[in-house]
Amino acid sequence: MRQVAHPRVLLKVWTILVLSLKEKRKICHKIAQCIVFSDMRRVIPTLFLLLGAGLALVFTAAASPAAAAASPPLQLAPLLEEALRNRPALRAARLEAVAKEAEIGPRGAYEDPMVGFTAMNYPTDTFSAGEFGMTANEISLSQKIPFPGKLTKQRAATRYEHQSKTQDYHQRKLELVKEVKVVFYELFLAYKKRDILNEQIAILDQLISVTRSKYTLGKVIQAELLGLQAEEGNFRDQLFTAEKQIRSKTAELARAVGRESADGFGRPEEFRKTPLNFGKITERGLSDRALANSPALKSARAGLDATQEKLSFARWSYLPDFEFRMAYAQRQPSPGDRGVALVSGGVALSIPLWAFSKQSEEVRGAVAGKTRAEALVDEEQNALIQKVHVMYSELEEASKRLNLFEGGLVPLARQAVFASKSAYLSGKMDYGALSSLLRTRFQTEFAYNEALANYESRIAELEALLGEPLGEPR
Repeated sequence: MRQVAHPRVLLKVWTILVLSLKEKRKICHKIAQCIVFSDMRRVIPTLFLLLGAGLALVFTAAASPAAAAASPPLQLAPLLEEALRNRPALRAARLEAVAKEAEIGPRGAYEDPMVGFTAMNYPTDTFSAGEFGMTANEISLSQKIPFPGKLTKQRAATRYEHQSKTQDYHQRKLELVKEVKVVFYELFLAYKKRDILNEQIAILDQLISVTRSKYTLGKVIQAELLGLQAEEGNFRDQLFTAEKQIRSKTAELARAVGRESADGFGRPEEFRKTPLNFGKITERGLSDRALANSPALKSARAGLDATQEKLSFARWSYLPDFEFRMAYAQRQPSPGDRGVALVSGGVALSIPLWAFSKQSEEVRGAVAGKTRAEALVDEEQNALIQKVHVMYSELEEASKRLNLFEGGLVPLARQAVFASKSAYLSGKMDYGALSSLLRTRFQTEFAYNEALANYESRIAELEALLGEPLGEPR
């Protein structure tokens, strides 16, 4: 008699189609056990389950490439362009330099001239313009002119301040590029950590499945199965941390490029180690390049030049300023006076009468400002040398670690895990040795990717200090 699948079997098939990949694997393992240890009357329903599981796996595999293609790899170059274009802090720094540039002209210009109108000597009883000869209507023009050289000093000080703000803008650009690169590499490392953990968990899932079957048959003790499950739980706990790091670094990268949301960010693209010739790139050479090209140091030096001009201006404030005046008086004829128009001119000088409490204090403040600027330049120079030393040491360390890993450690760790997996399944290796190799493989692969991310991050930080690419000096 022809056997028809029970409706409950079809329901199980539909359930398999919507289960996760891990659950499908477990069900398939149970089905295989069912076929071995059950009678032939349960074979047909079991085959239906296998068919459903197979279809589900096919659908899952077909959907995975489409899901991966939906999020293209995150490329570094477009992110840098977006950050330089959209970051509000960079726009603010640029506009600050523009505002300071606009002050250069006014700082060196004279004050606006003054025009005056005066009704002179009108009699209070008649207010008649022709009654007395000294009655007149006067128009005057006056101009204040500082002592020659004062405005030049003010203009020069403002020009140096503009140069300082411009170098601050360039330094902010370099720091923004460094920030985006470092966060990009950190996000890359978080994704790599998740990938390695998923691979480890997949291997452990296979081992747990086989060990569970052996435990059912009485070939292994329960402690061995529990140990594998505990190891899997440990890796899953680290996986949660990696997922949190991915979300955190993605949000940080979105802020770095000036976006309000991290929507649309995929995983970073793969990249290779930047080749460097440490025979030609030395710490002393990098320090000299940083002292010559660093925008931060140039900004401090321009600030020092500005304080020098301000000090010169303060010392020149003891010298007098001038005010020139010209006037034209229109009169009307009066008894005994022809009413001829009159012109006059004059010059006035300022007297530093309060020099002890005014000009001398201005000089004292300017001297303090110049001394402060000199200290800031020295501090910036020392900080640059120290940062170059630290970054160069970390770059050398990361490069040596990369060479060590690329020289065979990573392939050896992978090969050891695959070999130990086969040895464990055949009973030639115990659980403790297998667990140790799994942890070693994870630590080795993660350390390699961590060294790669640190290597590229140190290059980005050194370039921000140098103000130019890290390659050989131009």
